[in-house]
Amino acid sequence: MKSATGSRRRTTALFILAALVWLPLAGWEWASTAVQAESPATAASAPAAEAAAVQEEAELVGTDTCMICHDESVSVQRTPHATKECEDCHGPGSLHFESGGERLDTVSFKHRDPGWGVGQCQSCHRQDPHLSVFLQSSHGRNNLACVNCHQMHPQQARRGLLSQAHNDLCASCHVAAQAQFRKPYSHPVLEDAMRCVDCHTPHSADLKPQRGLAEGTETGCVSCHSDKSGPFVFEHAPSKVGGCASCHQPHGSVNAKMLNRAQVHQLCLECHSMTAGAAAAQPFSFHDIRSPRFRNCTTCHRQIHGSNADPDFLR
Repeated sequence: MKSATGSRRRTTALFILAALVWLPLAGWEWASTAVQAESPATAASAPAAEAAAVQEEAELVGTDTCMICHDESVSVQRTPHATKECEDCHGPGSLHFESGGERLDTVSFKHRDPGWGVGQCQSCHRQDPHLSVFLQSSHGRNNLACVNCHQMHPQQARRGLLSQAHNDLCASCHVAAQAQFRKPYSHPVLEDAMRCVDCHTPHSADLKPQRGLAEGTETGCVSCHSDKSGPFVFEHAPSKVGGCASCHQPHGSVNAKMLNRAQVHQLCLECHSMTAGAAAAQPFSFHDIRSPRFRNCTTCHRQIHGSNADPDFLR
């Protein structure tokens, strides 16, 4: 009798122990499934899935139907898009039309995800290698769309269908750069003698701030300053490795020649000073920087961007 009672007690204890082990595991599995269902990746795909559903539901209605309300779209006839139908760019418009124009989320570039708008534009412009990588550019990575800068239904005809003049458009976001052009020494951008796109490529995926780069120099700078481009027999390391911005402020400066330092010797001594492992860069003893006659290094070292005659860049 005692043996049977003990057996029942052991069976009950094992059942309770199994329940204590199984229930937390089952709860963890349920919680894991719930978290996965609400993961960022799933949440991020929801708008895309919704947009795809909208596209599946909507049907083509034709440009004539669009023009019933959007007669101002005649401005498109002044652009290269004149050969296109409205729905080639905006997508099927039946839901927008049936809602009396309320369903902007089905056709409007400004009311849909920027990535969708870029995809619509690239359906034609993907052939251009400079435009095909827009989503990898700093503008694309910051969630800008083509319509942030370009106007497909322009009120004023501009090259590139820009919504504003080139420099005004860039300055509307890059206010710090615009302020630099107001310094005493600057590139003549505010005078409209130059455009931002002369140096920058706004659709490019370059690693540096969207500047067209070539190994050893910066094409934006040397496209004008061709005498500094080289190649030289004797290269100046900052120009070769760090680029023009090693010594110059590209937009504007309070210093002559748009230098980073007020005095030339201060700039040169950033590299040519006695530091650990750099004894070879120390100026000769007769370069007494306390004397003003030695403070303008480029008086003697005239070919400072590179030389074909002298390793010390002497004139």
